[in-house]
Amino acid sequence: MIPVVWNESSKQWQKADEKNTNNSWYDYDKQIWANAVTIKDANKRAEYKNAQAGTTIDLSYVNLMLVWIPRYSYTLRDQYGYQIDGASPLSINTPGAFDIKFVKTSTIETGSGKYTGTTPSNYYTPSSFCWGNSCDDEKTRSNAGNIELPGIWISKFELTGTISAITSVPNQTSIINQSHSSFFNNIKSQINGNSGATNYGLSGEDYDTHMIKNTEWGAMAYLSQSKYGKYGNSSYTGTNKEIYINNYNGLKTGCSRGAPGIGGNSTSNSSSTCSYTYEKEPSGTGASTTGTIYGIYDTSGGAWDGVMGNLNNIVYQAGFNPMPEAKYYNKYTTTATSIKGDAINADGTVGFYGDYQVFADSTYPWFNRGGRYSDGVLTGIFDFFHHGGTWADSSSRLVLAAW
Repeated sequence: MIPVVWNESSKQWQKADEKNTNNSWYDYDKQIWANAVTIKDANKRAEYKNAQAGTTIDLSYVNLMLVWIPRYSYTLRDQYGYQIDGASPLSINTPGAFDIKFVKTSTIETGSGKYTGTTPSNYYTPSSFCWGNSCDDEKTRSNAGNIELPGIWISKFELTGTISAITSVPNQTSIINQSHSSFFNNIKSQINGNSGATNYGLSGEDYDTHMIKNTEWGAMAYLSQSKYGKYGNSSYTGTNKEIYINNYNGLKTGCSRGAPGIGGNSTSNSSSTCSYTYEKEPSGTGASTTGTIYGIYDTSGGAWDGVMGNLNNIVYQAGFNPMPEAKYYNKYTTTATSIKGDAINADGTVGFYGDYQVFADSTYPWFNRGGRYSDGVLTGIFDFFHHGGTWADSSSRLVLAAW
C-alpha cells in the first residue's frame, strides 16, 4: 500500500512520508486519520513505491482507498458520554463522546466499558482488534490461534467498480444488488493471496481482507464519536457534530447533503443530485467520520452497508453453504444480546442520533448498517437494520487485517 495525504492547495492526493516526519501522514488529535491506497497497474505501483514523499497520486490508477483504525480501548461516561465544547446538550439524539485511548497489542482491557464515578475507568478493548475464531467471547479471546491486531484498515468508501473487479474510490456508483456471500466471496478471492498481489499489490501471508463485520463497524463508529473523530472536530458545532448524510439517490460514493439527515423514511428525503462531493470543505467532508477528508465516507446514507453479523447461523437468502469460519462473522444467539463494541446496544448506544434500531431476526438474520439515502434522520453510523438476502439498495465495504 502507498501512504497518502491530501494537498489542500493542489486538491490532490500525494504520497506521504511513512515515518511521519516532513510530509506528515497522520495526526489523530487533529482528526487526520492515516490513509493509504493500492494501485492496480504493476508498473505504476512500482513507480509510486519508489517515488519521493510529495509525489502526486493519480486516482485513475487507484483501486482501493483505505483508512486506519488504530487499536484502542474505550469507556463511556453515564448514558451518553461526555460533552465536548461546541456540542449540543447530551441526549439520545445528540450523544456525547466516548473516552478512547490507543493501546499496544499486548494490552487487552476487560472492563465494563462504563465509568464508575466521574473519572474514566473500566476500559474495554474491542474484539474488532482480535483476529480468530473465538475473539468475541472474553473467556476464549486468549485461545491459541487468535491474533491481537495493532489496528484494522477499512475501505474509505462503499465498494465500487463491479463485483468481479472490486474497488473503493470516490465519485463512483456503489456496487449493489449482491448477496452477502457474493460480497464475501469476491472480496476474499480478489484481494487475498496471489490475486491480491497481482491486482492490488498486497504481499505476504500475515494479512486477511474480508467483508466488514459488525464489530469492525463498531470500532469505526466509536472512534468517530470521540475527540479523535467528527464529534471532536471544532469545525462543527451543535447538531452538525453528527456525520452528514449521503442523500444522493444515484448512490455515488462520497456525496453529502451538507447536513445530517432529516425526516422519516421517505423518498422525499433523497436528492437527484450530489450536492457536495467528498473533498468540499466543510459541507462535503462533513460526511466523513472525522469531518475532514481523512475520514471514512458513506457511513450515513448512500446504500445500506451489509455486514457480517448473523443470528444463530441462519443462512436464509445470504447464499452461504456452509457458513464461513467463525472469525469472518459475529454470531448473535438471541435478539436481545449484542457484542461489546459493535455499536448496537451492548454499551447502551441503541437509538443514538435517532438512528434505526432493528435487530436481526429469524426471517432477516443478517445486519445492514448506516441506512440509505432516503431514510432521513434514521440514517447514521449507529444505524442497524435486519437483512436477509439481496437488496437493490444494499452495498458493503471491506476490512484488511494485518499482523
